[in-house]
Amino acid sequence: MDTYKIQRKIIEFLDQKSGKDITRQEIKKKFTESSEFKRPDPKTKKVKSFKRKEKVPRKEIEFLIDQLLNLLEAEGLLIPNKKYLTVASPFRLTGRISISRRGDGFISLPSKNEIFIPGPMTNSAITGDKVEVIPLGVGKKDRLEAEVTNIIKRGRVLYRMRVREKTNKFVFGNFLDMLGEGKEGVLHVKSILKDTFDSIQVNDILIVKFKEGAIPQENLYDVSFIRFESDTKEDGDLQRILMKYNYDPVHPDFIPLEFPEEVSEKTVSDWNSRTDLRDLYAVTIDGITAKDFDDAISFVDEGNRLRVWIHIADVSYYVEKDSPLDKEAYERATSVYLANRVVPMLPPILSEDLCSLVANTNRLAFTVEMEASKTGEIYNAKFYKSVIKVNTRYTYEMAEEEIKAKDPKNWMYQVSQFTEALRKRRMEAGRIDLNLRETTITWNERKEPIGIENRERLTSHILIEELMLSANLKVDEFLRKRKAPSLHRIHEAMDEEKLETLNHFLQLNGYNIQIKDTSYAEIMKAVKEIEDGSVGKIFNYLLLRSFMQAYYGADPLGHWGLGFKDYCHFTSPIRRYPDLIVHRVLNATLLETERTYSENEIAVMGLHCSEEERRAADAERDIVKIKSFRYLESTGIKEFKGFIVGIRPSQIFVELDISNLEGVLDKSEFTDEFEVVIKNDFSFYSKKYSKIFFIGDPVTVSLDRIDFEEIKVFLKLKDFKKDEANTKKKKL
Repeated sequence: MDTYKIQRKIIEFLDQKSGKDITRQEIKKKFTESSEFKRPDPKTKKVKSFKRKEKVPRKEIEFLIDQLLNLLEAEGLLIPNKKYLTVASPFRLTGRISISRRGDGFISLPSKNEIFIPGPMTNSAITGDKVEVIPLGVGKKDRLEAEVTNIIKRGRVLYRMRVREKTNKFVFGNFLDMLGEGKEGVLHVKSILKDTFDSIQVNDILIVKFKEGAIPQENLYDVSFIRFESDTKEDGDLQRILMKYNYDPVHPDFIPLEFPEEVSEKTVSDWNSRTDLRDLYAVTIDGITAKDFDDAISFVDEGNRLRVWIHIADVSYYVEKDSPLDKEAYERATSVYLANRVVPMLPPILSEDLCSLVANTNRLAFTVEMEASKTGEIYNAKFYKSVIKVNTRYTYEMAEEEIKAKDPKNWMYQVSQFTEALRKRRMEAGRIDLNLRETTITWNERKEPIGIENRERLTSHILIEELMLSANLKVDEFLRKRKAPSLHRIHEAMDEEKLETLNHFLQLNGYNIQIKDTSYAEIMKAVKEIEDGSVGKIFNYLLLRSFMQAYYGADPLGHWGLGFKDYCHFTSPIRRYPDLIVHRVLNATLLETERTYSENEIAVMGLHCSEEERRAADAERDIVKIKSFRYLESTGIKEFKGFIVGIRPSQIFVELDISNLEGVLDKSEFTDEFEVVIKNDFSFYSKKYSKIFFIGDPVTVSLDRIDFEEIKVFLKLKDFKKDEANTKKKKL
């Protein structure tokens, strides 16, 4: 039976009923008794027709209707109303679309479901666009499929276009930094100055924007000329990423930013209701280049117990809910750190001044005060608004020096002893700690990359991390117990099916251990068993890729990776909007006032913040790669040692010995055929060398070329480990 046809007719019917009430029985009656779908009575004269064309049985149609209605109800297109279903008006869903390399579209929904949009139904949408869609029916994987009916807002303003052809009347070009089918732009000669038109050459890269009101025709978009890409003194790489992800470092002019210059009793409206902690010793510990100080800490050893204060910048005092400033902060959702530049969520007057917990200045805070034992047990916690004055601004390196001195009378060393006890207790309780190193770029005065380093994880980093984790945990625990609708940081348990892949890798590398289940104890046993080096590093990567991605949501599902039943983000409201949401919810809960947000609002905001977090991570990854490749190019180095870290049918990925830089070997380095023969998740067979290569195998490679458009380093294979490990052969 043509189930899709039936579903389309049901959706068309519901679309016509937009804004009205209807019952399931009415829908079922209409379609089960429709002459088109109803099985004819064999006693009638139409029996011959019935034999020629089998009609859909009633039960199958009812099942289809229930399946479709349940999905539509889950997405809020049908709202239960006693015995009725209210059809949403308009009968549409909205979201940010992602386009795959094949040209198909995907939209994530607040329900955590995903909608699939077939390529022909994307209707000129581009990755990042906010679109409106109408469902088509239930497709593969029992998920809704839909068609784009309207592009609400383009995901970006400016585009890079490489000139492909120039005629007397038009300039045609291909858009860069864009997934999906090849999309082209056309620039009309009449729309630009003659001198500019004459200057345009094939292969030039132009900065353009879509012409307002123009309707794209089969992936061809009318564009307006802005400038030549080369026509700027700004960092071209940074400008490229800002355009690709539509980031603007400057906040709009229309947002009022009139704030008092100082924090005092005269300028703060709720000063008298705050706890005055200005006489309490407090410090910040941050990176040497940090400008926005979200958090400060205080610590007192009371003998039998320890008392710890975590002070978090009270951004909610300055950013009023639903104000223009708040709406802009919500749209941005996060600060984005692009190499040595930042695109701030909040304007600098707040992020670097009034909200930043700078030393020797009155500042407003939201404080978490905890009582704990010296063995890391937290007895209780309380929360309140405060006024603080930070005494000292520490860098991580300054704090590390005092910790390493191990003076039992030193304040910083005492704090580190407590946070080490916290960490030890959490590890014993089942926290997973992979200890992966972070790659950082060093710069000269001209802001050019001059080196790539693995950032060492210091004890001072762990000190701050443990205290922030404690604050986040205690805030979320409190809100869950009070049943306050809030935004939680969620990390779901690893899929059991991933264990087979991990165990296979352990076997191939000669380890006799097996991970029996997804419990913390089992996973950490394997992590500790594997030695440092390429095998241990790759196992950590594989393990990390096996984890579910953390996200923001309305359900208090806890954080599996940290081993916490309760977890939220509370400690960085200057740079993360979810933390600002939690601040508002916590304050309303403490004051026992009206709820700040509904469950549905929290779900929608959680999806938006999760999407923006992932987008920021992609942008940050892109700029680090580009700048790393610029550095690689400047060194003149042509030959590298490395080891295989990934396998695709057409490409093999190699991590180079230059601080985690990754390069690509084309399949032609291993075979003359269309693709390499992949034996399993960790190995492939090379007909060219009659050899099986494994993830983790060391190789010597030479530089072929750096492709800054694809953001990839292409390599040539020079040499490899020739002695095949017998244990690996047997394991296959």
